[in-house]
Amino acid sequence: MSTLSKRELIDQSIENIFRLLIEVGSSPGNYVDAEQIVNALKSQGSLCSLNIEFSIRYEQLTIRPISLNTLKQRLAENGLDRDFHHLDKLRMHALSAIKSFDEELAAPKKRTRSALEDQVGELRGSIETLHAVNMVLVQALEICRRDLITISDTPSTGLRQKRINDAINRIIKILGLNPAPFDDVTVLSMKKHLELVSNDKSNR
Repeated sequence: MSTLSKRELIDQSIENIFRLLIEVGSSPGNYVDAEQIVNALKSQGSLCSLNIEFSIRYEQLTIRPISLNTLKQRLAENGLDRDFHHLDKLRMHALSAIKSFDEELAAPKKRTRSALEDQVGELRGSIETLHAVNMVLVQALEICRRDLITISDTPSTGLRQKRINDAINRIIKILGLNPAPFDDVTVLSMKKHLELVSNDKSNR
């Protein structure tokens, strides 16, 4: 039996809804046959009625039903990057990704020489795109490494927090340089992920 309060259970479900939508949008093939999840994506009300236990990369997660009004009210406390409009955008993106994946599976595969050459061209294009994405990620990791070194060497609490915020924004901008559709950074939170907490002996 869960030891979480009702509010904590609601917050947990909302967080897991976000995680599920992001996961479905990025890996629709893993959910194309998950009827309960696919049906939940069809409307706001259906998503709120979702009652499911699932896993993402071996982590067990739970979503319990929540009223649409409660969901809207709770998300109204968040910023624009994590409000109800953003969640609904993720829902529609996830549903669209599953439909596109399903249509691609249903489409007849032509075996003509021309069709095979087209498929080879598409695969080469995909490889080139992934190479470009990989280069951006390598660049982002190197910048993260340098930023972490700089932040760790910063003695001033105020300046350290500023550099943390600058580093987060810089990484999000770099990831936005990816070729479409990998340039969509709307699923990334613009909030301050790292917040320094001052103690009685603040640095000056």
